[in-house]
Amino acid sequence: MSFTGKSETYLETTLENNGFFPDLSLGDLQRLYRVPTEYHQEKVEHHLRLAMLDVNDDLCEQQTAWQSEGHATLAAVSDKTIGGNNILEEQYRRAVFCKTTATLFQEFATINRREVGENQAKESESTAQQYQAQADRALRSLRGVTTNITVELL
Repeated sequence: MSFTGKSETYLETTLENNGFFPDLSLGDLQRLYRVPTEYHQEKVEHHLRLAMLDVNDDLCEQQTAWQSEGHATLAAVSDKTIGGNNILEEQYRRAVFCKTTATLFQEFATINRREVGENQAKESESTAQQYQAQADRALRSLRGVTTNITVELL
């Protein structure tokens, strides 16, 4: 129990990915992105799976390119690490976890309604937009795009 009186028991489930991208832990999502522990496990799993599918779809062409270069997994693409973790896998986790957090925060009002002050950050549209922007930046980084803005001639 935390000082807030709410449970701080993190989910221990790991969701299997497609073999190329890393498996992801619900507990890591909760710890790293402060996803409230009062969310039901099924809801968190569902949104994490959807985010994994979205990010995997967004990176489909990049995955094909990496695999054509002979890389069997995302971790094999680069040996660069930060804090002992592969940098591409960290960017992948960031993209998926931010997408998950953004959708969970947008839905919080439909899950549980309490006093506005307590849940304002959980329900805030700007909070969800910030997480979506972080997910987009992580995806751009994985694709090798170093700027935050891209222009295309149509």
